[in-house]
Amino acid sequence: MKNPVTLALKHMDGSSRNIIIEPMLRPDLTDTGTYKIYKAAIDNESALFTEELEINEGKPALNDEANPDYLGSIVIAPIHEQWKYTGDLLNADEQQQIASFIQQQEV
Repeated sequence: MKNPVTLALKHMDGSSRNIIIEPMLRPDLTDTGTYKIYKAAIDNESALFTEELEINEGKPALNDEANPDYLGSIVIAPIHEQWKYTGDLLNADEQQQIASFIQQQEV
């Protein structure tokens, strides 16, 4: 996966939670196996920005730990189809849905 994607995580009660999965790429655009996870807009009308911001206000980017939309990261080991989540905001089922989705994208 080269570009960020949105995913609707399904919950047992029938509700869903929209997230953005952003792949972390090497300078040569190859996959690192690490993906950052963010909350999507509540109204589900958020857009994924894949181009650099044209207006540079000279402010540093907000680091992930200070970003209220940051849900953590997941690392996928393709050889053994194992994954490791770093964060504490996603439950085990949500983590599994994300890992399965990413693995399906790589096939």
